[in-house]
Amino acid sequence: MKDIQRHLPPIYSVLKPIRFKQPKKYVCPNSIPIFTIDAGDEDIAKIDFIFEAGDWYQPQALVASSVVALLQEGSNRFTAEEIAEKLDFLGSYIYTSSSKHTASISVYCLNKHFEETIRIIEDIIKNPLFPEEKIKTYIQKKYQQYTIEAQKVEVISQKKFTSILFGNNHPYGISAEPDDFLQIQRATCKTFHKEFYNSDNCKIIVAGKVRSMHIDILKQLFGIKPWNVLEIISEIPTYISTPNTDKKHYFPKEQAVQSAIRVGKMLINKYNPDYPALQVLNTILGGYFGSRLMSNVREDKGYTYGIGSGIVSHRTAGYFVIASQVGKDVCQKALDEVYFEIKRLRTETIPNEELETVRNYMLATIARNFDGAFALSDSFKTILEYNLTGDYYKRFWNVVRTIQASELKNLANTYLDEGSMYEIIAG
Repeated sequence: MKDIQRHLPPIYSVLKPIRFKQPKKYVCPNSIPIFTIDAGDEDIAKIDFIFEAGDWYQPQALVASSVVALLQEGSNRFTAEEIAEKLDFLGSYIYTSSSKHTASISVYCLNKHFEETIRIIEDIIKNPLFPEEKIKTYIQKKYQQYTIEAQKVEVISQKKFTSILFGNNHPYGISAEPDDFLQIQRATCKTFHKEFYNSDNCKIIVAGKVRSMHIDILKQLFGIKPWNVLEIISEIPTYISTPNTDKKHYFPKEQAVQSAIRVGKMLINKYNPDYPALQVLNTILGGYFGSRLMSNVREDKGYTYGIGSGIVSHRTAGYFVIASQVGKDVCQKALDEVYFEIKRLRTETIPNEELETVRNYMLATIARNFDGAFALSDSFKTILEYNLTGDYYKRFWNVVRTIQASELKNLANTYLDEGSMYEIIAG
């Protein structure tokens, strides 16, 4: 048997620059854009229907996420059971999601069943019924789930954190409560659907082994005439964030054995040229398993099973957050170590070996995000949502590949001063 040198790290090679494949764009007669990403050898496709129908536009909490989730619960032509059975028979799969600004209906299907699948999806998107009994079942299920989740200290701390940063009336700061589900009405769902699920508000992405028939079918079913368009459109409200003036907040919870920590602040989003470099800095601090926070607070001190940091980018704002759960008796000690690691980024130059490790980790992660048609599609959805330029990922790659330790130290002093941080503890 060959002798295995377990003390030696595995051999790695430097990643070559990747080619960021740009999608082709077609514009339908009714102005719906269709973006195609032809990649892969399997005879399958993923279709994303994207609408400006996220939380930002909803009249009350949870309406946006509920509407997109309820689309497949019955339409003019099909019951919910028929939709599920037909898609299952065709080997197709539908997944819905919503974010702060957009809602998506994602469909996976075999190319040989593309037209039949998309005809079902057409009716789901254009003509949902929102049956009362389905809404009732959905509300009961979600109410129970939210009631349980709302009791967890990590959920409490995150809700309070965003509320303190943005204010209770801002879409980025509003946190849904279980009782909000009880306020959802069929009429509200139907009105929201009429306003935001129409041809003026739709984008389509097709990825996989794309052929001309995909474009022809989508144009025929979605792109010829305007559909569901209202003559009068409600004015979209303007929101202004109102951060809390107090930096430290404690929310006690009896019988909790742990405290959930959130430390962070308002920060830049993807539009700022410093964003890629800050992601490198964040990765060093707490963005992967070998980060400084994990090495210190988990591995060395043993205060937690896990701790991490992240930069969250929304369309109009962003924020930085460090999150963890620790024992109540070591909560302050854990916080001290968090601020110690932040200060180190500002006062000490990151060693080249550590920077190269993080650089290689991030470049490999970016490369995975472009490995295959569906990964390409997901990455392009970000471009669409933020209306970024086509070279966004190329610029991101180049920053990660060339950033120097001195630049990161300057960024830490610009953005990550300990005194600017909010501190939220629940437990």
